[in-house]
Amino acid sequence: MGRKPELTLLVVCSGNICRSPMVAEILRHRAGERGLDHLVVESAGTLGLSGQPASPEAVAALAEIGIDLSHHRSRGLAAADLQRASLVLVMTRGHLDELALRYPRPAVPRRLLRAFERGSTPDPEPPDLADPIGHPIEVYRQQRALIQTSVAHLLDYLERR
Repeated sequence: MGRKPELTLLVVCSGNICRSPMVAEILRHRAGERGLDHLVVESAGTLGLSGQPASPEAVAALAEIGIDLSHHRSRGLAAADLQRASLVLVMTRGHLDELALRYPRPAVPRRLLRAFERGSTPDPEPPDLADPIGHPIEVYRQQRALIQTSVAHLLDYLERR
């Protein structure tokens, strides 16, 4: 059986300091556990922040499950990111709207992460993943649980492709 072609997942949120880095690291970790070494995971933010570390609460929430986010530094979304991507995952409908305005001709699917919360068949009307910035770590833990569930189903979806 040959190696699968590389599949690049681009995870997008606003600042690239909470949600998208958490999703990206959980995706990398879980994909590695499943032997899905053909998956490349990148993250970026629509606000264009560059070089900022992940929020302390995001780092702590992932450390609790054995994933190191301390190395993350934010970066802004660029057209080249979308050109490399095979699938774009966003956190909110607002992010979908922003991408549609800035990059109106999608070459690849754009989906809300929580489209995979209930299973490996994407939900056509998923809820947003709210921004936890400024909230206590308990909110990050709740977001982490939603992310973990969605990532597990997303990987099931990708394994079928």
